[in-house]
Amino acid sequence: MKKFFQNEKIYFLSFVPPSKANRVKINSRVFSKSGKRYIVPKDVSLKINKAIWELQNQSDNKKFSQPVEVEITFLLPNKRRRDLDNIMKTLGDCLVYAGILDDDNLIFKQTLEKFIIKGMEGVIIKIREYEGKGIDKKILEDLKRYKENIDGN
Repeated sequence: MKKFFQNEKIYFLSFVPPSKANRVKINSRVFSKSGKRYIVPKDVSLKINKAIWELQNQSDNKKFSQPVEVEITFLLPNKRRRDLDNIMKTLGDCLVYAGILDDDNLIFKQTLEKFIIKGMEGVIIKIREYEGKGIDKKILEDLKRYKENIDGN
């Protein structure tokens, strides 16, 4: 883990973790909290555990427990289609299990970017405290008017 800006931490993964879409839904009378039950294939489970291990090895044992913004850069070795949103769901869970975030709902802003560099794979994760600037009041008023038009009010 390296620091470049005040309150910013940078982590690396040597590979791109699998997406949550790699879990196989099964039918069963036994359900999880969400009412769904999944089987995680062994190779997917091993990659998730490897990502957690790599993140733990870079951690300074100080969790982010306040809102954060994350900037994720994916380095992909080829143009094979990948759903970054689903990969980010797995990555958020890994950050929690590695003890870097208290909860992945602390991510108030995320930026995802990918670069295709032949033969190179990895992830660069920048995390810093969230310093939201608020929402432009004019935009909120525009949204309110839009909703009124849609609802017919």
